[in-house]
Amino acid sequence: MTTKQSGSPALPPEAVLVRQLRERPSALTRKMSLSTAMERLAEVSEDGVGFSDGNWRNIETGRKIAQDWELVLIALVVGATPSQLEEVGRDSAASLLRQEIDKRAQVELAATRFDLNDIPQETKQKLLRQLAEIDRLPGATEQDRVQMREVLFNQLNALLDMHAATLKLRSR
Repeated sequence: MTTKQSGSPALPPEAVLVRQLRERPSALTRKMSLSTAMERLAEVSEDGVGFSDGNWRNIETGRKIAQDWELVLIALVVGATPSQLEEVGRDSAASLLRQEIDKRAQVELAATRFDLNDIPQETKQKLLRQLAEIDRLPGATEQDRVQMREVLFNQLNALLDMHAATLKLRSR
């Protein structure tokens, strides 16, 4: 496949996503170099390696279509979500990523001293109240309620991302 303007091959959508996430410039995040990505790949890989930097480059430049397991590892490194993988047509990899996130969350929570009882009652109550308000909203369809829950959880995720960024800034 070629682009109309340049005549050069169009990149696979997942290659574009990976590069955008690795190179995302923002006020709180610097571009992730390939060497940093490879270090993080080794950290998230069960074998402590993952795959070569040449393989990553080939995936990111579209010379190679990533296998699902490779895309899952890359997603863990660059922070791609299952929804983003679905948006680029990689449903199978998205499903594997969901499974991997659930597995890692169970392991991490079991390994820490974190307990759901550690969450302050007030915080739990506020979350439950918000969810109940969404459920009781007159005239809202189930699709409306799903979207409102998604917005609520996206806001919570944004808050956690800000907290993580603050911790990074303090550790410098």
